[in-house]
Amino acid sequence: MYAFFLPNLAVLAFLFVHGSQPAVVRQRAPEKTKMTYPQLISTRYPKGAAAPVTSPPVPAFEFVDRSLLPPNAQVKSAARIGNDIVWALTDQGWFRKENGRFVRFDLPQTFKPHQSPVHGDTQLVELATDGKGHLWAATTHGLLATDGKLWWQPIDHRDGMPYISMTCLHLAANGDVWGGTEEGAWRLRDGHFRYFFGKRWLPGNRVERIWSDSSGRIWLLTDGGTACIEEKPMTLAEKAAHIERITARHNRRGYVTGCTLTEPGNPDRGVRFHASDNDGLWTAIYIAAESYRYAATKDPEARALARKSMDALLDLERLTGIPGFPARAVMTDEEIRAGVEGFDPDETVRVDGEKTKIWFRSPVEKNVWCKGDTSSDEMDGHYFAWYVYHELVADAAEKKRIAEVVRRVTNYILDHDLTLVGHHGSKTRWGVWAPKYLNDDPRWYEERGLNSVEILCFLKVASHICGDKRFEDAFNDLVDNHHYLLNTLVHRRHTPWYAINHSDDELAWVTYFPLLRLEKDPARRRLLTESVARNWEESEQEQTIRQEKSPFYNFMYGAMTGRPCAVEEAVTTLEDWPWELINWTVRNSHRHDVTQRISPMNRNRNEITRVLPASERRVMKWNGNPFAPDQGGEGRTEEDGAAFLLPYWLGVYHGYISREQ
Repeated sequence: MYAFFLPNLAVLAFLFVHGSQPAVVRQRAPEKTKMTYPQLISTRYPKGAAAPVTSPPVPAFEFVDRSLLPPNAQVKSAARIGNDIVWALTDQGWFRKENGRFVRFDLPQTFKPHQSPVHGDTQLVELATDGKGHLWAATTHGLLATDGKLWWQPIDHRDGMPYISMTCLHLAANGDVWGGTEEGAWRLRDGHFRYFFGKRWLPGNRVERIWSDSSGRIWLLTDGGTACIEEKPMTLAEKAAHIERITARHNRRGYVTGCTLTEPGNPDRGVRFHASDNDGLWTAIYIAAESYRYAATKDPEARALARKSMDALLDLERLTGIPGFPARAVMTDEEIRAGVEGFDPDETVRVDGEKTKIWFRSPVEKNVWCKGDTSSDEMDGHYFAWYVYHELVADAAEKKRIAEVVRRVTNYILDHDLTLVGHHGSKTRWGVWAPKYLNDDPRWYEERGLNSVEILCFLKVASHICGDKRFEDAFNDLVDNHHYLLNTLVHRRHTPWYAINHSDDELAWVTYFPLLRLEKDPARRRLLTESVARNWEESEQEQTIRQEKSPFYNFMYGAMTGRPCAVEEAVTTLEDWPWELINWTVRNSHRHDVTQRISPMNRNRNEITRVLPASERRVMKWNGNPFAPDQGGEGRTEEDGAAFLLPYWLGVYHGYISREQ
């Protein structure tokens, strides 16, 4: 399904022009017939809400001759194998009918050699048969599959079952096994479990009944109402269009980031914009997404959206009135009065000892407030978006305008000794890239690797876009006289899992990407590719990014290096991306199929040892920690869709995803 192809001259020429020299070149995947996948979608009906199905079908168990059971026994569940054997679970015990009478039945106490034993405290809660002579039993310790005679096979957390204390069972016509539990529901399909927990899927977590309708949809009755879970055949392109529609309501004059929902869980009731600390970075990610969309499709809508947000991004520098200094965010008086969140007139800059207010009036437009103390995070996003938009979207006039801003910002950093000086007259909290800090000051050793990548990226992009010799000379000085290429090799290396900063991962990759795409010198690429490979490639000694199965990191790695980049895992993550981007609370620490670890340095940091599917985690940007078990916000906020859209369209553009997917 995902194949590598030999390079042709056109692809090699394109890559040479754009500065990439990978060892292996991937061509665009050939166009094929539409390739769909089953998109899981849940519709929830809380108690009291009108629902198409108000109650589950009530089984009559007509094949159970109640006269043969103990007096007053209430049948809770029953199943029949063939015409002769009937199992009945009652409030007085479990019975098996054979040869015309019901006999009380107990779980087996003896087993064949190497047969898995049944847990001694197991209690049955529901029975079902598959029509092929097998009895399936939901229990308080997982699932039992049996022929009802000699062989009883437990299926539980050792097989991947997320939660074993079952409340109900349903065998679907397509072969799926659905289990309800005290903590959500699970589905077993083709040997793999999928877990459904929280309000992304269910109005309540205690599942009481599960059944199918004539369309194959699954209905779940919970203590909080009813849910309908269905699978719709869909392409990733159709999903991207859906996420574009969600993202449209996050666009505040071109700035794109998460927002607050007026009514938790219901974006149709309206949203409140939020001016975040990182408007520049999140808008930059969106610009890159729409730029790749335009490059892959030539859709004028994508170009218009990218252009609108690029204009907003460039305004962050213009509105401060300080040539070369972009604001974190901007907000108008009208927006403040309208309820846009994030403005605090008493907030101060984050520099120790400074009392300067972080928000200041724009000297350019008097009704605008600018948020200062701009961080390296923001600058990473700016240079990334400037590069991608310049290469894929910009016309000649836009390239000139971008070059003017890039020149001012880069000169501003160089003029202030490789620091970013804010409106308060001193360097911002994180805007530091000078050798005297990164190489010589022990307080900055943790930033040595990342910030070296950052400033090399800034100078490389500025040299490429502006052509100024000053930027090339500064780049060469850092490499030749201050070992900044060698510094990149320490980024993330030998970092224990509990010290990994996932936000820094995202920042590193949006700066690695332009740097490696533009760097042509084989000797310098040798060090840069070693740096990025040690971040991503699998390692027995370190937790690397490869384990996260991220389309963002995987496709970028492939596009930077030309190496295999786990395409199928990346595509699976995109397919599994939540249909809703509402920030529901997600909890996984209670699961029986995960192993948790606790940081020896911070008892409040616990993680699970593997990355769960995207649909079982909190919706997040790529700065989030995918190993965190419990996260979320009770449906009060909604993420924008750029975290999906950028890797999707980058994957399409670079040929990792077919346009037919």
